[in-house]
Amino acid sequence: MFKNPSFLFDIICTAAWIILVVRYARKGFLSSIVQLVGNLFSLLGAKELSAACAGWVFEHMLAGGFRTQIAANIAAGGAVDLSGIAEKYAGFLPASFRASIVAACERSIGAVLADNAVVLADSIVENVLQPLLTPVITLVLFFLFYALLRLLVSMLVTVLGLVNKLPVIGTVNRGLGWLVGGATALLDIYLVLCILWGIIVITGGNLNVLNDTVMSSSLYYKIFNLFNPFL
Repeated sequence: MFKNPSFLFDIICTAAWIILVVRYARKGFLSSIVQLVGNLFSLLGAKELSAACAGWVFEHMLAGGFRTQIAANIAAGGAVDLSGIAEKYAGFLPASFRASIVAACERSIGAVLADNAVVLADSIVENVLQPLLTPVITLVLFFLFYALLRLLVSMLVTVLGLVNKLPVIGTVNRGLGWLVGGATALLDIYLVLCILWGIIVITGGNLNVLNDTVMSSSLYYKIFNLFNPFL
């Protein structure tokens, strides 16, 4: 049992949850409730902002360069290797994921094979690279936006923590802090699971101790998959 990575992972998550509960409870009720609401707001806000911005980032910061390079290669070589293009620009993604996108594109690419290289390159970027890379961009933006939003929340929590120094009110505030400390700690564990899921996806499940097969027996990971923000 103790040699099972998922079981050890659950033990670590439980220990981390207990430590975080104590930490948040010491901050007091006001700080903990703001931390709880702030963390939830950060998760939801990061999810919505990353989903809204990922397409813009791809189109305005990556697509132009991809179109130019692919059009030049097509014009020079005359052949279209969708699998090779997917591997070149998104080779870090799981092969099965790349293959599914390429297969879907191959069924519709025949209509533009007779067009010039620029038109064909545009179609490849739109139908192959964008579906491959947009989820990765969304994942990166999610953690970026989450970090920025959490920074704002932490500043407010620091100010509210001063309430603990007030007589009587401070004692009540610290006592009530235990009520929300548990939920706030769970959100931190949830974020860690988001990071682990991202690592599993990006590595294609090729890590021996960190893949869907190993983690499938983890209680925390099972619950996380029920509320996975990326699916």
